[in-house]
Amino acid sequence: MAEMYADHCDASLLHADLAALHDALQADDNTLAQQIMHSHDRHLRQYIDQRGAHADMDSLRELLALQHSLSREMLQRRDRAAAHLRGQRQARNAASAYQHAQEL
Repeated sequence: MAEMYADHCDASLLHADLAALHDALQADDNTLAQQIMHSHDRHLRQYIDQRGAHADMDSLRELLALQHSLSREMLQRRDRAAAHLRGQRQARNAASAYQHAQEL
């Protein structure tokens, strides 16, 4: 049977995962962020499996709010990266068209 931990310990671990994920995102370390996300998912599933209906709902609500905040941040970063890539592609296309026009 899985060892049972106190709510505080489990909630602390889950909060630490999200804090580490935030730090990895701030450092633009996408590889580490992905590893932390997988680890956090595993820890959250273990917590729910262990605690079930006895899980601390207030802690889970806090964690969900943090996860939503991090998800919004990740979506914003994705959108900025996509806009940057579009800008680069447009600049390359413009430079290519300009070069082609000069060759005519």
